[in-house]
This record gives sequence, structure tokens and C-alpha cells, in this order.
Amino acid sequence: MAKRYLINIFLLIAVLCGFSSCEEDPYYDPYEEATYDLCQAAWADEYTTNDGRECLQILTFYSDRTGRDNRTYYYPNGATQTEDIPFYWEWDNGYTDALYIEYPDRNGIWLEDIRYGYNTMRCLYDGVDVTFDAFY
Repeated sequence: MAKRYLINIFLLIAVLCGFSSCEEDPYYDPYEEATYDLCQAAWADEYTTNDGRECLQILTFYSDRTGRDNRTYYYPNGATQTEDIPFYWEWDNGYTDALYIEYPDRNGIWLEDIRYGYNTMRCLYDGVDVTFDAFY
């Protein structure tokens, strides 16, 4: 009787250990969550250019690795100029904290150390610390 009891306990432990084994999910995509966070809103920032113009920049990322860089420049005389530049983007590493944006003229910029907060995205935008606000 005690022998049968010990065998049953051993089998129960073996089954429980088998169910708790850690196996990597073959369908897990490390970029899926980060891509969702990036693409869930457009990202806006206002800054002053080197020549003194005010600029509103809105970056829009799409899950197919394309996007739009919309920049509106405001001149002192009240005039505005808008650029809408398409781009391609790609995650740089498995940690999804850096990406590269390539424009049609083959120039590109880096977004590094990307951190998401409450409706914000903070990063190093080509080496400059920038905080973008979600733009819905």
C-alpha cells in the first residue's frame, strides 16, 4: 500500500513538472508589441529650426514598415510651408529600443533609446533627446 502511494506521488510530481516546463513559444514575435506601441498613434513634436523657424513635425509609422514625416514650418510673416515625406523604417535590434528611418533620398536618421510613457515617446532623435506626444 505504501509502495503504491509513493508511486502515485512520484507520478503526480512528474506530471506537474512536465506541465510547468518552460518552452519558448515558436509563434512569439518580439517586435509585435513594440510595433503596436509605435504604430498606435502619430507622434508630434514642436521645435525651432537652426534658422529660427518654428516647426511642427508629425511622424506616422505603419506596421508594414513604412511611414510619413509631415513637417509644417511657420514663418514670422505668417506663411507656412508643409513637407510630407514618405519613409521606410526598421527595428535595429532584438530589444526594439532603436530603429532606423530611411528617406527616399537615401538619407536616414536613428531613433535610439526609445521609451514609451503615457501618450509620449521619448528617444534620441539622431542624437538629440526628444519627447514626442501622441497625436490622434
